[in-house]
Amino acid sequence: MPRDERLSLRHTTAHPIFRVELDQAAYNHGFRKANGIADGWLWFKSDEGVPGEVALASGINSDGSPWFLAVEHAGVAAKLAEELAGAAVTPPPQHFKGAFAFATQAELRSALSRAFQLARSLPTFPLAQYEAEVAGLGNTEVERIVKERVGQGYFRRALLDYWGGRCPLTGIRDEAFLRASHIVPWAECRSDEERLDVFNGLLLAVHWDAAFDRGLVSFGDDGRVLVKPDLSEQALALLAPELVPSIQLDDGHRRQLAWHRRHFDFLP
Repeated sequence: MPRDERLSLRHTTAHPIFRVELDQAAYNHGFRKANGIADGWLWFKSDEGVPGEVALASGINSDGSPWFLAVEHAGVAAKLAEELAGAAVTPPPQHFKGAFAFATQAELRSALSRAFQLARSLPTFPLAQYEAEVAGLGNTEVERIVKERVGQGYFRRALLDYWGGRCPLTGIRDEAFLRASHIVPWAECRSDEERLDVFNGLLLAVHWDAAFDRGLVSFGDDGRVLVKPDLSEQALALLAPELVPSIQLDDGHRRQLAWHRRHFDFLP
């Protein structure tokens, strides 16, 4: 929300009508447990065990604007600050790590949905889900296969959440054409924590996944595509690397991609 002289970034104790709307917004976007009121903010948490509280507030204008969202999860706050560069930032309450103001309730709801996606995908929630599901399994060959299948499912769900359900290179959203691409492969990972780490993966369209998995392409620390010089003209025509954008990377991605570039002999 651009700063506007007609809008104050001050919030107030929500009017009963706006409180109902905030309750509904939280409930409809994953934060279904009301967790109290403090300093004019309504606090909520997930009933699915997703980490981090959120807090919502309405503004001083007659239509309830601006609308406020605060997030406790540091990783979610950092990612939202990156993605919501146009949103006004306001001081967060108490121990919350970031807070944002929006001109419309629709913008608030969109950001709230994104906060839930990110909280569900960031370390270490996918790992906790996986460990709970496989806790009773041993280490036979069959049980290892089951563990990998279960883990790959949680990993894919985390990547779909983190990348907003779209390939960052092509924009493809059809899940049938999207692959959860490990940067360091499952078998090469040192621990389940690394295997289930959303920063050890990219959500790629099938043709980009195939090229990445075989080391025909990789990514630099700036997110730009790196292409092997001997890639065929047919493959280049299919991928069209000169047309795709750089992808937004976290430091966790960069650490794993350094392994990928070394493993597949990409030049520095």
